[in-house]
Amino acid sequence: GVLPLVLLAQLGVVVGFGVLLDTVLVRGVATPALVALCGRRFWWPSKLSR
Repeated sequence: GVLPLVLLAQLGVVVGFGVLLDTVLVRGVATPALVALCGRRFWWPSKLSR
């Protein structure tokens, strides 16, 4: 019947929402906030030893 197609459409909506949420919140807000909170420690080690 039609039930597998409805389940597939719901799965597509959930995956699309998850990708959108990851793009907007995690990459746009959470990562820059974490960098700002950590400051210079975020970039450790800053130089390679020779």
